[in-house]
Amino acid sequence: MIRKLMVGAILSLVIALLAGFLWDWKQAMNVSGGAGIILLLLAGIFNGALISGDRMRANQGAETAENKEFRSKLSSTFFIFGFPFLLTAAAIFFITK
Repeated sequence: MIRKLMVGAILSLVIALLAGFLWDWKQAMNVSGGAGIILLLLAGIFNGALISGDRMRANQGAETAENKEFRSKLSSTFFIFGFPFLLTAAAIFFITK
């Protein structure tokens, strides 16, 4: 889990620095924040947080334990990987403000 967080942090910093130096720091904030939002939305989709309770109950009854474990692992990976992107976007916002 720490490895995924570190990879996400390093990748977000590299992408933000490249976008900041190549274009503009506002564009770097948009790219980093957009990637973070997309990854967090994917985490919510795979977690099942964006569906109704009836649909969630039906899905839990129909899925296998392996499928549930895979979805949970994928959801946590997207969340842990996407959170540093949002932190980088917030840092760029407050630094350039």
